[in-house]
Amino acid sequence: MENSIREVYGVVNGYVYIFDIKTRIQNKSDLEPIIINDIAISENLSMKFRYILGSLNFMFSETLSTNYNAEKRQSLAVKIIKLLLKIVEAFEDNTDINSIEERIYQIDSDWGELRSKKAHYQLKN
Repeated sequence: MENSIREVYGVVNGYVYIFDIKTRIQNKSDLEPIIINDIAISENLSMKFRYILGSLNFMFSETLSTNYNAEKRQSLAVKIIKLLLKIVEAFEDNTDINSIEERIYQIDSDWGELRSKKAHYQLKN
């Protein structure tokens, strides 16, 4: 059975959609900072956030097409989905720049843990 999901996020009319869920995250151009809840974040955080989204997108697609056993593949896919949904929820009502920055750093930390788990799965295969 071939999986038809190719992209976990996309940008439509300047807004980021994760699994077809419209977020409060705006990415109008790669040359402009990301805007979350009408607050522009720094260039560094914008690059970090774009990297995380792109990496999760790649990791999800790669996970679905790997030769891990089904249990490992499903476990890793669920962890990726949970982190993506955490991103959706993290910025729903948040309008404080410090809190937004904190959440991005937390998401980055969670992403790092996920990368480690993926590497662990690859070593055991």
